[in-house]
Amino acid sequence: MKQILKKFSTLIILVVLVVIFSVASPNFLRINNILNVLRQVAVIGILSAGMTYVIISGGMDLTVGAYLGLSGVAVAQMISGGMVAPLAIILTMLIMTVIGVITGALIVGLDVSAIVITLGMMTVVRGLAYIFSGGLPVYDIPDAIVFLGQGYVAGIPVPVIIMLIIVVLAGLILKYSYFGRYIYAIGGNVEAAKLAGVSVNKIVISLYGISAFLASIAGIVLTGRISSGAPASGTGTEMDVVTAAVIGGISVNGGKGSMLGAFLGAVIIGVLSNGLTIMNIGEYYQQVVKGLVLILAVAFDVLANKEKVKKVKEA
Repeated sequence: MKQILKKFSTLIILVVLVVIFSVASPNFLRINNILNVLRQVAVIGILSAGMTYVIISGGMDLTVGAYLGLSGVAVAQMISGGMVAPLAIILTMLIMTVIGVITGALIVGLDVSAIVITLGMMTVVRGLAYIFSGGLPVYDIPDAIVFLGQGYVAGIPVPVIIMLIIVVLAGLILKYSYFGRYIYAIGGNVEAAKLAGVSVNKIVISLYGISAFLASIAGIVLTGRISSGAPASGTGTEMDVVTAAVIGGISVNGGKGSMLGAFLGAVIIGVLSNGLTIMNIGEYYQQVVKGLVLILAVAFDVLANKEKVKKVKEA
């Protein structure tokens, strides 16, 4: 029973939350509300895919929230300047990826904690978003971008479709490719990975590039959803993404976790926010709840690792 609870803890938490909010409000399980939850989860779900790679490798990327703001401003400014939407999207993705690669290179080159570097880059990226936009949202978003954030295909929100495609592809790569195995190896024991011939530095740098690339997609989707490129977009989102990953069973120490777990963690964050809102619980209280959830998830992960180490020593 203990092993079952540990293995399916994320799913159990999700089911319990759904039951509680369904009892508290009959509107919670309505199709429109479920689609609304999934649409709200889409941005966090896309970001969680990149964050999962980074955390499993033993790193951390606190820049993802700022990427949302800069991505939205960049694509909106390019389009307002006369550039066609497809080219603006491609250039935005390229710019964000380059920034992510630079972040990874700084972490590897300076051999400094990823938290410190990404915290600094978060401030830099957010500042660039305000500089390029003049501190004001950029409007006149074309229908092609709006469709990515507000459109439907066969009754399913486009952001949800984009999220599911990214999560599935990222999950398959993580589970079945050599690249995915190298990520686990680096997070499990970086020195052993080096001795095994893994190009640790190159992979670590690429992971931050991938995280930034996926964040640019999430930023463009968010821009379409709110019909503007707002420099303040994504403020604080990095904590929701980290919370989703940790709740989903991604070990903060690296080397453990799955893409499915991170996705379920993102859904839990969405369900939690939506359910608390339906119950008329204010945003400030929601922040307290999310913070406590993150602390509990980290505490559970730490205690589980201690128990594992204890068993190994006893054996």
